[in-house]
Amino acid sequence: MIKSSKHIIIEELNKTDISKELERYMDTKEFKTKVENIVKDRLKNNKELEDKIVEITSNVLTQLYKTLWLKRAVWQNNLTNKNS
Repeated sequence: MIKSSKHIIIEELNKTDISKELERYMDTKEFKTKVENIVKDRLKNNKELEDKIVEITSNVLTQLYKTLWLKRAVWQNNLTNKNS
């Protein structure tokens, strides 16, 4: 029998090895760029989502304005024109 210089390596993968590799890949700039591109494409092409974002933003700003208006006595007195 001739000895070959090639050896067969059998390696057992476990959950921690896979988790480490996934975390390592997810931390790369390549992965982040791919995810950003997918999200940007979905936002561009989805009119319903864009409308919903506008609606939510509008509601949040309206609620903020109302809250600040009702509580104006609390924060208005603390405003001054001083150099920091």
